[in-house]
Amino acid sequence: MSKFKVVFTLKQHTPLIHFQSDQSGATLRATELKPKFDRFLIEMFEKEQIDYKGFLISGQERALDYKVRIEPDMSTSTAIDGRNPLFFGNMGDGKDKEFKEHKESFKIFFSSFNTKLKEYIEQYFEAFIANTNFGTRQSKGFGSFYIDGKSFDKSLIEHDVYSFSSSKGSWDKDIKLFYSFLRQGINVPRGRSLFYSKPAIFLYAKKQGWEWDKKAIKGHFFSSDLATQQNKYSADSPVNYNSNKQKLLRDLFGLSSEQSWISYKVIVKKEHGDIDRFKSPITFKVVENMVYFWADNSYKDILGEEFKVTIRGNSPLKLSTPRDFDFNEFFEFVKTINLSTVVEQKYHASDEYRTLNKILQNLKAQK
Repeated sequence: MSKFKVVFTLKQHTPLIHFQSDQSGATLRATELKPKFDRFLIEMFEKEQIDYKGFLISGQERALDYKVRIEPDMSTSTAIDGRNPLFFGNMGDGKDKEFKEHKESFKIFFSSFNTKLKEYIEQYFEAFIANTNFGTRQSKGFGSFYIDGKSFDKSLIEHDVYSFSSSKGSWDKDIKLFYSFLRQGINVPRGRSLFYSKPAIFLYAKKQGWEWDKKAIKGHFFSSDLATQQNKYSADSPVNYNSNKQKLLRDLFGLSSEQSWISYKVIVKKEHGDIDRFKSPITFKVVENMVYFWADNSYKDILGEEFKVTIRGNSPLKLSTPRDFDFNEFFEFVKTINLSTVVEQKYHASDEYRTLNKILQNLKAQK
C-alpha cells in the first residue's frame, strides 16, 4: 500500500436509510462520510491543540485535503423488513430493493499527499466510526458500521457508555421498547398482548419531587379529563402524583416545537425565544448483537429554560426544564428499577415485559 493511502474494511451492522432511498445506490456515501469525518478530525485537532491549517483544502476553512472512496462488497447482503418501528414514515411495502437488503462489507479508501494527515486518519478513524451512525434515524441505531473483525471499544466514546444484549434481528424492536420506557412509558393497545408501564422519567421525577410535564399539561388544559383519569388509577400513577415543582422533562430527550396529542385531537406547541428544535442527546450504536448507548452534553444547553406551552384557544402554561439534571445519573437510576414492582402482575407474561426486564438486568450487571 502506498504511503499516501490507507484502507479500512467496515462491517455494516444495521440498515442505512436515506431520504432518497428510492434512488439507485442508496448506501454509505463519501458525500456523507467525508464532511462528518472532517468535523470529527477538526474537533480532535482543536481539542489536542494540533495546528491543522496545513491540512485544509486551499480556500476552505473546514474541509481537509484528502480523498475518500467507498466500495461495497456486492457479494454480501442481508434481507431487512421494509416496515420498521423506529422509522417515522412510510418505508414502503418491502418490494423496494433498498429496503430489502443492505451490504455487509465495505472498503474505505483514503488518500492524501499530506502524510501527516494520512497518519491522523489512521489514528482517529476507529474513534470516528464508533461515535457515528449514518443516514436517517441514525440516533436510533440505523446506519451503524464498525471496523470489521474488531470488538466495539467503549473507551473511544467520551461519555459514559451503557449496553444491553439483543437477540439477532431484534435490535430495532428492543431499542424502541427501551426508549419508550425511558421517555413516555409503554402502552400497547388492544389487538396485541396488552402491556402498560410507567415511564422511567416519571419515576425519576417522582424521586426528585418533580411533577412531570404530561400531567402538568393535562391539569392546565384538560382538567376535567384529568380528574376522570385520577379516579380510575392508583395513587402512585403518573396522573395522581402532585408537586408544586412542575418540570418539562420529556423534551430533554429531544424537543419538537409541535406535538400531536392524538387522543385529544390537538397540537401542543412549545415556544422559546431562542430554541426551536433540539435533537435527542442519546445515541444508540449497534455492533453484532450488542446495543450500546450514551448521552452527549447537548441537553445541558436547555437546562433551566422556560417554555410557553400553548394549545390554540387556551391560555398558555409556562414550564421550565430542571436546572439540575444529568443523564448519567438518570441512567444509573434506571439500573435500580425493579420492573416487577413497576409493572402490574397481569402483564408479566407478555413479551414486552420479558424483553424489557432482560434489558434492565443487563444494565444492572454493569458496574
